[in-house]
Amino acid sequence: MASLSDKEIKATLTKIRTEYEKGAEKYGSKIYNVNSFNDRYREALQNRQDLSNFLIVEIKILEDIKTTLRDRELERQKRKIDEEKAKENSFMNKVDNMIEKFKSATEKYPLEDMHPKADQEICHLYGAFKELYNCFSVIRFFLCGPASDYVVETAVKDYDNQFQKFIIPVGESKVPQIFSDYIFALDNGDNSSRAEQFILKESGFFLHSFIEKMNNIKQLAIKTTNDGEIVLPDYLKTQSPRVYKFFKGKKKEEMYDATIGYANAMINDFRLQSFRKDGH
Repeated sequence: MASLSDKEIKATLTKIRTEYEKGAEKYGSKIYNVNSFNDRYREALQNRQDLSNFLIVEIKILEDIKTTLRDRELERQKRKIDEEKAKENSFMNKVDNMIEKFKSATEKYPLEDMHPKADQEICHLYGAFKELYNCFSVIRFFLCGPASDYVVETAVKDYDNQFQKFIIPVGESKVPQIFSDYIFALDNGDNSSRAEQFILKESGFFLHSFIEKMNNIKQLAIKTTNDGEIVLPDYLKTQSPRVYKFFKGKKKEEMYDATIGYANAMINDFRLQSFRKDGH
């Protein structure tokens, strides 16, 4: 390669020093050490070294620094991407675990098929309401009668009526009123998330209110009923064998508490804690 002129050497020196200075501002003087370059330049002059060859080597040194920095940046970006993926995977694993936990929590309730496309959790919620109503029917059985308290009987009959929209099939869809819009959306291929949210909201409102009322009247309700053995209705054997088996031989207060406990479990298992009306 032809030797550089004095003018070209001077221009190249200026360019190299400028790159060192700019590099030092961005990456630090340990990486872009202009003093070290100046020392090597002085040594080259003292040794009468060919400056053209010297500058070619120094330009190569600068290119090596840039390559090293690019490699470091690529490695940093790769680590960042790997870390983000690891965090995402960790988060998704947590989500999957939560979904499995929620799924296992609701699967212990009876499943009531209402539509081929219906979410299984909603079908289990329907089954849970039917089973809760069977529990409620038992305590209604011994709370209402000739010797019952007016306040207790009124409350029990009121909630018996409120239960109907969650358990009694109506209309062409043959599902309870609370699920009708949901089934309509599934039938028509519409987005069913709003109807599903409505079901959960209304379920939460009802269960919170039901628990509060049953707790408020408990002492009065237990006090006004006889202490004899509760004879469970025969229909319960076939309609809800689980309730029949659990309630058989239990005292009235145990049945009463179990019914409230079942409603509380539904709130927790179907994540209905936030759905409660103001004032409750």
